[in-house]
This record gives sequence, structure tokens and C-alpha cells, in this order.
Amino acid sequence: MSILNYTEEIIIRDLHAMREEICLTDADLLWKSYPGIINSVGTLSCHICGNLRHFIGAALAKDGYIRDRDAEFNQQDLKKEEILQMIDDTISALKSAFEQLTDGELEREMPDTPPQHKGRTVGFFLIQLCCHLSRHRGQLDYLRRIISSK
Repeated sequence: MSILNYTEEIIIRDLHAMREEICLTDADLLWKSYPGIINSVGTLSCHICGNLRHFIGAALAKDGYIRDRDAEFNQQDLKKEEILQMIDDTISALKSAFEQLTDGELEREMPDTPPQHKGRTVGFFLIQLCCHLSRHRGQLDYLRRIISSK
């Protein structure tokens, strides 16, 4: 297996786990946060999906996705079903994107990166995306547990 296969497996696995976290979150708690914690479960979900769709779907697979990063952090009115659909749409889009990518692309420069990642390869950036997803999914899990216990 290649890094593309491993990356896809990890990202899809973690998106399914994130979906389960949303299922476990009471609808009235999706947009609740906790003192000292900026983002809600809903916000983290929107950000994770937008980030992955932008970098893998739009930047690499050229699928036409247009990111609205501000909405990822400011939208607070999606229902649970809409968040679940967003995750499902992200999974579908990423599976399609990974089908288009080849191992030969791993060494080329990643397009449309934040300044701190300028010049990094696609392979490096895919690993970065796995780490970013894992970090935020852990935050989402921990926050869900905190707000659910109140």
C-alpha cells in the first residue's frame, strides 16, 4: 500500500469516528462550548470538513469545492442531520478525490497552502492533514464528553 492508501484509510476512518461523535451529541449541545474553549462540536465538525474538502477536494482533485472558512467558525444554526450530511458528503468527495490521485503526485509541491507550508510536498501535506484531523477530532470527543456531563 502507498501513502495515498494509508492517508485515505486514516482520514475516512476518522471522519466516520467524528460522525459517531455527532450522533452521540445531543442536538441542543452541538453549538455549546465550555469556558476557556472557543469552538463547539458543531464548529469543529464544520472546520474539519471544510479543511479537508478544500485541500484534498479542491486543491488536489480540482472538484470545484469553494471553502468559506469564516462560515466554518461562525455558523451556528446547522441541525444535527445537516452536520451528518456534511460529513457524509466530505467522505464521498474525499473517496472520489483519492481515486484520482497517484503516487507520482506525492513529490510535487502542494498547491494553495498556508504560508507556513509553502514549498511542502503533497505527501507531506497529506500527513499534515491527518494530524490536523486527529487533533481536532480529539478536541471534539473531549468537548462532547464535557458538555454531555453537565
